[in-house]
Amino acid sequence: MSTAQASEEAEEDVVAAVMTAMGPDVLNRMNVDFEDAILMVGRVLGERPDATAARITWIDSRGVDVLVTDPRGEHPGRIGFTTPITEPHQLTDELLGLVARAREVSGEEGLTSAEVAAAEVASARTFLTQVTAVEDIHPHLRQITFGGGDLRDLNFAPVGPDTFLFLLVPPPGRTELGIDQSFTWEQHERMPEAERPVGAYYTVRRWRPEPAELDVLFVLHEDPGPASAWAAQAQPGNPVALWGPRTAFDPPAGTDRYLLVADETGLPAVAVILEQLPAGVTARVFAEVGSPEEHHDLPDSPAIEVTWLYRNGAAPGTTTLLPDAVKAMPWPAGDGTTPYVWGGGESHTMTAVRRYVRDTIGLAREAVDLVAYWRKASDR
Repeated sequence: MSTAQASEEAEEDVVAAVMTAMGPDVLNRMNVDFEDAILMVGRVLGERPDATAARITWIDSRGVDVLVTDPRGEHPGRIGFTTPITEPHQLTDELLGLVARAREVSGEEGLTSAEVAAAEVASARTFLTQVTAVEDIHPHLRQITFGGGDLRDLNFAPVGPDTFLFLLVPPPGRTELGIDQSFTWEQHERMPEAERPVGAYYTVRRWRPEPAELDVLFVLHEDPGPASAWAAQAQPGNPVALWGPRTAFDPPAGTDRYLLVADETGLPAVAVILEQLPAGVTARVFAEVGSPEEHHDLPDSPAIEVTWLYRNGAAPGTTTLLPDAVKAMPWPAGDGTTPYVWGGGESHTMTAVRRYVRDTIGLAREAVDLVAYWRKASDR
């Protein structure tokens, strides 16, 4: 086998592994969350100036297959990356690179949702801090408080009611983080696997500026990922890094009716959203937990209606409780209200809710923000 052939096979192996593990999620995120960006790519780089819709149908190391729709019908096409992918972290860069190329070629003004997200990621920082307190709310929920360090010195501040951060903790068997404020995900990919910090995204439940402390709620899983396993053993003094902050909550101007859907992982954000509910706005909440003993503390007011959904022994991520509740809910037609749907929870559950409110109810893209906080163990 020639060196060139070996290189090409290595490139294909990298993307094939990603697509095997996360293909549907990658395509769904690009096509649904960033549909305006994919449309611009289809119009400009796909050379279909009258396109009304576009979606990516497949990704490999050298580019994407697209299906572009215009008044004359559907047109399959191929758009190549500038540089073939040889490392997993390049996938996001190359996909966003397509959007940047389309912007440059078209000369159009404005920003698509993908460009806004890229700018948010570029502005994220790494805050080195430590655990200052641990409190068990119930057997499956632990509150961990982080305080001091960069949270104070770098003037941390939330960016929205659902402010979330990527928690980075030492790899299993180690006590040192091995990173500093210059941390990047490219650096993370190049670190030896045994030295890479591990973690996951978590939502800020409370922020106290004066002592520079924030509270985060951790669901303690029976089949824990690395962050949940760390949280179960966390003690004051443990070092951590927090990368962010970021937000997904972005209701359009004039929104006066919220639908909030979440499992345990999204309920901290739901609580903050409800605490900050503007006057004259109503909220309907569907909250999934294991049992009545696992309720979260949510604000109570005449403007808020909360429906608790119980798994009753079923494993998290294996039920259809949330999408079924949304489908059973009456959707007023032509009542003059402006709805907004926000959700946080298991990836496939959020996808099911998104498809229903977008495709069946017909809500616009900007009226829906459903965030995949996690994927069930069989998909991790």
